[in-house]
Amino acid sequence: MKKYTLNESEAKMIAETPRRKVVKTGIFNDLDLTKSDRIKRAASILDSRKK
Repeated sequence: MKKYTLNESEAKMIAETPRRKVVKTGIFNDLDLTKSDRIKRAASILDSRKK
């Protein structure tokens, strides 16, 4: 499996991607999170991949 590390501008672009209307499935997603919460979640995911 290839590993890829996002730089700050790529992470910001992902975090600023507009939300899309999707059907509620009961599976966790970040669509209902605020922008700051999505950024925190993305940062924690990236941080966990460094370990």
